[in-house]
Amino acid sequence: MELTTIIYEKKEAIAHVTLNRPEKLNAMNEVLHRELADVWADFREDSSLKVAILSGKGRCFCAGADLSGGTPENFVYDGAFPDISQTTGVYKPIIAALHSHVVGYGLWIALDADIRIATQDTSFWLPEPQWGIATIPCAWFPRIMPWAIASELLLLAERVGAQRAYDVGMLNKIVPEDELMAEAQRMAQRICELSPVAVQGMKESMVKAAALDYPAVDGITASVQNRVMNSEDRKEGSRAFIEKRQAQWSTD
Repeated sequence: MELTTIIYEKKEAIAHVTLNRPEKLNAMNEVLHRELADVWADFREDSSLKVAILSGKGRCFCAGADLSGGTPENFVYDGAFPDISQTTGVYKPIIAALHSHVVGYGLWIALDADIRIATQDTSFWLPEPQWGIATIPCAWFPRIMPWAIASELLLLAERVGAQRAYDVGMLNKIVPEDELMAEAQRMAQRICELSPVAVQGMKESMVKAAALDYPAVDGITASVQNRVMNSEDRKEGSRAFIEKRQAQWSTD
């Protein structure tokens, strides 16, 4: 895979996905969208990978959409965001390691991750209303955070700092700048110690059941539980518990 805007490294079972347009503050252009989609598809299909760490190279995580080429005169929304649509089918965990500015579309891909850690100087901002633009994923925000916080980001277009983001549940952890990647690596390594069948089954359940009623959720639960509980990982986990040893998970 030939990439120009992303650094994609596979280190044992961990995929390192780094936005790599530092001269543009990792602003998202068409190439970056497309390449990120290709990376997520590869991550999903590579059975040797168990978890991904998403980060940004340079002065900030992501400055949002690259508007240097202007915006279309006539716009028709078609839902064509290949990078986001790829992650909806990724049931392996994604950890976002955030620093400095997380703006616009950068906030969208950060919130698309499962676990988010940030440095103390990180801020989150959706400035689109200042330019007459309605933030495209606004309908999703009340599902991710309290309504009042979603309104603060979307309707006031004001920045939210790392501590406030943590307080309202947007972040899992705030760490010093020099510990950001080490903490992301620690979390990734912890996930690698666990059964990939169980971890991915639980994420699949969360993703698919997020907006369903109880009977539909119960149907998804039955499907995932039957698959996981009859897997080799579950059998190996039982043997390891009885034999008081570390489980050796399957690689399939």
